Amino acid sequence: MLGMRSLKVSKGAENKSGIMEGYLFNGYSKRKLYCLSETYGELARLYRGIPQADRPGGDRRDILYRKQLQETKQVFANHLDEISDAFADVADTIVHVSIPMEHKKKTLIHYLRRQGIVVREMVFIEGDAVSGCEYTQDGRLGNRISIEARAVGRYTVSASVLGGFLSAFFGRRLVVSAESAMVIGRGYNTFIYEDEPRYTVLSAVSRAVKEDEKISGDNFSLEEYNQSQMVVMLADGMGSGELASRDSQAVIEFMERFLEAGFQKEKAFSMVNGAIAMQNGGCNLTTLDVCAVNLLTGEAEFVKAGAAASYIKRGNWVDEVAADTLPLGSIDELCPITQSVRLADTDMLIMISDGIVDAVEGGATGRLREIISRSPIQNPKEMADYILRYAINSQGGRIRDDMTVLTCCVRRRI
Repeated sequence: MLGMRSLKVSKGAENKSGIMEGYLFNGYSKRKLYCLSETYGELARLYRGIPQADRPGGDRRDILYRKQLQETKQVFANHLDEISDAFADVADTIVHVSIPMEHKKKTLIHYLRRQGIVVREMVFIEGDAVSGCEYTQDGRLGNRISIEARAVGRYTVSASVLGGFLSAFFGRRLVVSAESAMVIGRGYNTFIYEDEPRYTVLSAVSRAVKEDEKISGDNFSLEEYNQSQMVVMLADGMGSGELASRDSQAVIEFMERFLEAGFQKEKAFSMVNGAIAMQNGGCNLTTLDVCAVNLLTGEAEFVKAGAAASYIKRGNWVDEVAADTLPLGSIDELCPITQSVRLADTDMLIMISDGIVDAVEGGATGRLREIISRSPIQNPKEMADYILRYAINSQGGRIRDDMTVLTCCVRRRI
């Protein structure tokens, strides 16, 4: 949301702490977003208001068709409402800004001038109303710094160099935001800096394709949607081979697009589920496992749709994250459940597809958790390979289903 080259905030009242509250968008931009929200909302009402064809009698196939058509209109109307709400949420985005104390601002301006950088304006953007700004583990509010600057003379300077100067001045590690301009040139531009994430994630994957198949029906994704959040996804298409792979890949790609557009995980789940349900009529089901890791706080949020349990390993202790939910596409309306877990330094997150569970458990629940607990392995790649080998050996070397193991090791930055 802060991808604008110049941050213009409609300022409201200033409280005793000197923090001003205002809307990120105002004027024409805000009216445009509201107009889009109202348009999609009206479309949803129109779809719900389409009368059902009143044709008495008819054969069973005709009745089922009309019922399915009515359900499809309802699901589509719900999706339009979700989009309407998303535009309204963006229009109503509130940010909290504060201006540095005058003497500190002057000191910083003089300091940067000596480094060849001229500053015209600077504000602190505070609070979790801004994407990526969250409370850190010690309770301190994560902030962003927006600064308008240019280089002296004809030289250009990397924005990361300015980040180093700001880090030294404020006594906290600041990095260039993904939404910021990257080069400081002769003209003024807006540069955005945020706290360096406290954690980094090392990830690995091990996979095996079902025997007699050429392509896996499992697909996965590991993406940083901003510098403070990594999202890990694992989808398992029903069956195996090309069709299952196409289904699971479509789910992953849809989720990536919705998350990139700023939709909440739960809303993205619901919209993807509705699209699949309408497309295949409950025939080609797909499980989906999503884990979003906050790299500032170490908190991990899980959302599952028919997916196997995930595991968090901390030394010899292993916690299981499971949810008794249906796969995507099994019903028109899916209500995902979010579970949160606090991760710590060296914790390992393990996500698996059903092929692993079926091979290892074999009706004896708890076996997979036990072998993870007993293993001294700390390297994520070695752990993924170890679990995959164990699953294959448990079936006498056979691979009766697609198998995927995703592992992520959380490391605290020094």
